[in-house]
Amino acid sequence: MGQKSIGADTGDVPADLEADLAAFGGPEIGHLFAERFNEFINEDSTPKSLRKARDLTLAIGEFGRLTSSASLEAITLPYLLTDVLPLVIIESSKMRDNAMLLSERETINVWDKMMVPVQGGQFKVAADGASRDTVDHLDALSGPTAETLRQEAQNYRKANVAFQSQGAKFLTSTINANTGADIVSAPVIAAQPKLVAATISLWREVLIYLDETLESQRTFTLKAVALAGMTGGAIILIAFGIGIALVRALADRTQREFEELGFHDPLTGLPNRRGLLKALRNMPQAGAKQAAALIVFDIRQFRKINHRHGDQSGDAILRAFAGDLTMLTEPDDFISRTGGSEFVLVRPVVKNTQQFESYVQKALKMLSKERRIDDQDTIIDVHAGLCLNKSGRPLTEETLTDATLALRAAKQKGPKELATFTSAMRALFESNADTAKELLPALQNGEILPWFQPQVDIHNGAIVGAEALARWVEKDQVRFPGAFLPAAEDAGYMDLVETAIREKVLALATTLNEMSAANIHLGLNLSASILGQENVADEIYNKIVSLGLKPANFSLEILEAVMLDEAGALPVKKNIARLSELGFYIELDDFGTGHSSISSLRDLKVDRVKIDRSFVSGVDTNPALQKFTSALINLAKSLDISVLAEGVETEGERLWLKANGCDVIQGFLISKAVPEDQIIEMVLRQSQLRSGTAAQAVGA
Repeated sequence: MGQKSIGADTGDVPADLEADLAAFGGPEIGHLFAERFNEFINEDSTPKSLRKARDLTLAIGEFGRLTSSASLEAITLPYLLTDVLPLVIIESSKMRDNAMLLSERETINVWDKMMVPVQGGQFKVAADGASRDTVDHLDALSGPTAETLRQEAQNYRKANVAFQSQGAKFLTSTINANTGADIVSAPVIAAQPKLVAATISLWREVLIYLDETLESQRTFTLKAVALAGMTGGAIILIAFGIGIALVRALADRTQREFEELGFHDPLTGLPNRRGLLKALRNMPQAGAKQAAALIVFDIRQFRKINHRHGDQSGDAILRAFAGDLTMLTEPDDFISRTGGSEFVLVRPVVKNTQQFESYVQKALKMLSKERRIDDQDTIIDVHAGLCLNKSGRPLTEETLTDATLALRAAKQKGPKELATFTSAMRALFESNADTAKELLPALQNGEILPWFQPQVDIHNGAIVGAEALARWVEKDQVRFPGAFLPAAEDAGYMDLVETAIREKVLALATTLNEMSAANIHLGLNLSASILGQENVADEIYNKIVSLGLKPANFSLEILEAVMLDEAGALPVKKNIARLSELGFYIELDDFGTGHSSISSLRDLKVDRVKIDRSFVSGVDTNPALQKFTSALINLAKSLDISVLAEGVETEGERLWLKANGCDVIQGFLISKAVPEDQIIEMVLRQSQLRSGTAAQAVGA
């Protein structure tokens, strides 16, 4: 197969080559040649094989004293064949692997930025050396294949220039990158197989030219040796012949691996996404009454684990996971790592779908287990999305998409969950895609804006704040968050939505500041992505102050979900602490729904907690719920933290909350979320009523 792929008959490796090497080296060094030859033959890794073959042929040349008195064919071309061109392939492969690896990282550190230029320099030395040698030395060659060799050299130089052009973009973007997403990796990854193909073609032509030259000059060389009575020419001939034989031995195994270049994950050794798609195209179709299955597994919150413990530990987890998944497979199964922490298992034939789903559930439990990281036992949870193609339908790239949609549904259900694809999942996905197409123009046209739900003092009913809730308002049509925020998240528009809402809230605050002296808190939601950014606290503060506003008039609503008690949350906690120092009112949203409540209250200066609707609905008539809700209120109160209850809809709920220490409420009992003009009217009316009451008191 390798010879056919190369396009030339490289011949068979001589069976007695090892003995020839031993005889050639003689009693002193022959055994070393034979040992190096065996190391080369038995080495599974192609890059290592290339290096061992190069070292062996160079040692042969040195022993044979191939000097400048020898011909060009005896010096330059073997050097290209056994040293320079293999290094081009090795170093470009490293560069490609680095591009794939770094593009998936959450953060790019200084060592990454140092590593890429160093490795890129090693590639450039080899690649430019090959270009220079082909320009300097090939014009003088003659013979039937010389012109073809020059043409292949020109093709190589073009491919080298193209690859280095994309490599420069990769290098520059890495130096300037903060995250893997900032790195321009796709072009250099795409260009590398083309460079490898051009390098192999040049390598093949060098081999053909040398072989033909050797045959044409063999008789002449032997006659010259006999007439001169010297052994130097014979040594040159033998060394030259052995070098070509070694390259022939390497050609088949190297070409076979180069054909697979770009189809395997270098970290785990499994096929990558391209390898998976190739396998799906070639996979035999199941019988008419049989099913086929594709499962996507994903390690939950792997980026946070990787960030906390480091890339080395993260890589170890991925390799261990790949090993565990391999142990769970059957002989006909196909597994791959498709990117990040996602792995795919394909079963071409499923005889019993119920039994297979049970198998996936068991596999999910076995993969979701405690692993040892940095001398600590860490629980690794896994999600899985399953797509079953029934009635003999073939597995395709669309099947992979469907399984990925099922994976998303599993993630929404929680850790260690499995979801099986349904047509409703694709319908929702397509609907979100259609919504996303409309969403970007809506953002540009100012149609995404906040409506405000009043928050009132539970004792006197005075408005003390308002929460900003996203709405999509197009003419007379109002869309609520559930109708467009999932689409915004899918399309990567959430930052744009949050920015639009934040700008409108600041505009309202400016208006109220100019029209009324009312001191109310306007809520600003801050996501984990925003809170994790460096210097974000001072940026928000400077923005507020530049508008003539006070930080104390803004309630920064922090979702409890972003307050995980782990190293990855340290930047978030640092920014929240800084915002509190700057005078912002810090409010912990969804209090009681997560696991980090107590640690969040312990570590941060929280001014107010918001009790979720699930702890408020029917609390006046549910004794069991009363115990839990009162415990939450008492916990906050014992730490001098104010309490707001959301979702209050009945008078009974309000009275119970008032009697049990709640300070502020919001919900339909008070008001639904209203547009900006209505919240302004409500605040001004309250301000006027207060002014009137004060005037009456003075007059009395």
